Amino acid sequence: MEDFIYAFEERIGGEPSLFCGRKQELELLLRWTTELIPKKLAKSRALLGRRKSGKTAIMQRLFNILWNLNGNVVPFYIEVLDQDQWLLEFSDEYFRTFLSQYISFKTRTPLRKKNKPWKWNDLNEMVRSLDNKEILREAENFQDDLEKEDAHNAMRAAFAAPAEFTGYDDISVVVMIDEIQHMTKHIFYDKERKNRAHNLPGAFHGLVELKYAPMLVSGSYIGWMTRMMREMFVGGRLKRTRVSPKLTFPEAMEAIRRYAEHHGIPITEENSLVINHLTQSDPFYIDILFRSDWAERDFSTTDGVIRTFEHEILDPEGELFGTWSEYIDISIDAVNDIHGKKMLLYLSKERHKECSRDDIREHIGWPPEQDRELERKLKTLAHGDLITLTTSNFHYRGIPDDVLDIIFRELYQYEIDHDRPNVRAELAQKIETLRKEKKSVEGMLSELKGRMLELFVWRELNKCRKENRTVTNFAGRLRKVTEAGDADKMNEVIGLCAKSKFANVRMNHYIQLTNTPALEVDVLAEGEDEDSRWFLVFEAKNRDERNPVTTDQARRFATKVDMIRKLSEQKKKKTRFVCPVYLSAKGFRKDVEEWLHSQGILTADMETWDV
Repeated sequence: MEDFIYAFEERIGGEPSLFCGRKQELELLLRWTTELIPKKLAKSRALLGRRKSGKTAIMQRLFNILWNLNGNVVPFYIEVLDQDQWLLEFSDEYFRTFLSQYISFKTRTPLRKKNKPWKWNDLNEMVRSLDNKEILREAENFQDDLEKEDAHNAMRAAFAAPAEFTGYDDISVVVMIDEIQHMTKHIFYDKERKNRAHNLPGAFHGLVELKYAPMLVSGSYIGWMTRMMREMFVGGRLKRTRVSPKLTFPEAMEAIRRYAEHHGIPITEENSLVINHLTQSDPFYIDILFRSDWAERDFSTTDGVIRTFEHEILDPEGELFGTWSEYIDISIDAVNDIHGKKMLLYLSKERHKECSRDDIREHIGWPPEQDRELERKLKTLAHGDLITLTTSNFHYRGIPDDVLDIIFRELYQYEIDHDRPNVRAELAQKIETLRKEKKSVEGMLSELKGRMLELFVWRELNKCRKENRTVTNFAGRLRKVTEAGDADKMNEVIGLCAKSKFANVRMNHYIQLTNTPALEVDVLAEGEDEDSRWFLVFEAKNRDERNPVTTDQARRFATKVDMIRKLSEQKKKKTRFVCPVYLSAKGFRKDVEEWLHSQGILTADMETWDV
């Protein structure tokens, strides 16, 4: 359990802690990679979600988690850029990227700045140091294809390399290709870039079924991706995994706190709630809001938040405006008439319900005899991800995003209805509606602490770390040890922990023993001196009398504690102590708490801990 190393430089920026939430998605992908792939049971997946929905951040964080777990699943990540390339150039980049990341994983060497693959001179030397004749032969054969400008063989060798390497070592590989749909548009078979490789993803047709090197691909245009998958990965070879652009309510509140802290912006709980409400828990919108360069930016009042958000939505140079304008322009250009704009405006206004083709036809005044053309235009808008085809080919729905609706109406409402929207008034009305639900708002704020226990624990321990001090009144914040526990031993651990400092504090940290699934620890604090190491580990859950901690949940935490002890024993320094604490908001069932104490696990609740 060394410090978490960001071997791959994540796009989220120089502060990796700004990656917030996505717990459900990462848990699914960690089960897939650490449990199913080693057993050769994993089916390849496609992450589907619009631009800025978090797909790249999830894939890059998955890379770093797998790299740090250092198990038998090697992560490989490559992004296909929307820049024209000759197939031979792309194959070279693909092979060198895989080889660089394979060597990085094997030698525990972080990748170069901006994750650039090493050049062949460096790679050849590194490959020789691996002392693996098969891998050396693969590298040499590929360089022969490069010299001969044999693009076809180079492509086949590059794409097959991850699967081939699994036969040279006791490993599996997860092949992550970000924005794979760009292969169909920006890669060319010929050096002159005239013959587009529009069917290139089909080269993975057989590789995608390999259980020891499954693929995780992503695409930002869901309609484009879906059509590509249907045409080039027939037979359901890719399991579709949707990525919502939205975080859960508590995840978004956590993101707002982290971004505010990162940018040094004081913010109240009420204004955090206002931001969450305006952004609809979208981390991209939250990020843009806090990075606003507007001279009058203000987060100290509700009106200031509204004005700042309004500016970022309506400024033609703003990233929010630019992102959605690009989406809109692509689809509007494809349908290229006032009827397409009317369709989009209507579905955007009615975005929270399904609308039939008859409803749409009647609203825009479309002639019934041209129904086939109407269907074509609707499918074009769906292909551009501006509307959604629902349960049948007859019903459609607008994207449930208030920001898209505002930007589209700002661009086209006057042209269509000769009326301009009053954005500030609309945003103010949203907040006024929120305020009128006073009881609901107060409930959200009062329950926030209970729903985000692990964040509160992490923030407190991290503050102790920054101030180089021990945890305040640690012993007095725990529940009394029951007769089932060994009070003397547990009090000894409590005493050691109470006077110890911690150099590293991590939240949602994954750990893994060889040939076991990865497990997530809510909060893990570590300290050390010249001779020894020590650990404080928390499981933090919002549980009450109606939904108490179960025996199975208690046992799972005990498994994590045991894993931490075993991982620590593998290091040179001795372990001074491991102090496990199960924090349940409203306490425990008697039998479960007694079982936890019998395992040497301390317990706490919000009444005892929050002093």
